[in-house]
Amino acid sequence: MHEVRIETELHVITPNEPGILGRVMGTLANAGVNLRAVNAYSQADKGVFYLVTSNNQKAEKSLKALGYTVNTNEVVSVIIGDRIGAGAEIGALLGNAVIDVEHFYCSSAGTGRVLMIIQTNHNAKALDTLG
Repeated sequence: MHEVRIETELHVITPNEPGILGRVMGTLANAGVNLRAVNAYSQADKGVFYLVTSNNQKAEKSLKALGYTVNTNEVVSVIIGDRIGAGAEIGALLGNAVIDVEHFYCSSAGTGRVLMIIQTNHNAKALDTLG
């Protein structure tokens, strides 16, 4: 049905200051780490990043070297066709299975596919539900 798998997401806490997005992205680029998905926002005096990368070990080491807090979360990644209603379909499947979504973000570059990153209260059940 969909390309679905369990992955590890990095949860990074930085200072909230001008240039922090470029610093985080540049640090990962210099480490040779490709970003598959990013969600970033500020919360008071902190920058909060959720990252799915090509190499979490290199990413974590590089970001911790700058003094940032890095934790990991288990998430479900879903690759689905880019079409109207795709997100609604995934949301309905999870809701019908009584799976609570803790956070969700996605991206499409107009290439016909969407990458969704979902952290739930029961990722194994979400994997079975969406797979």
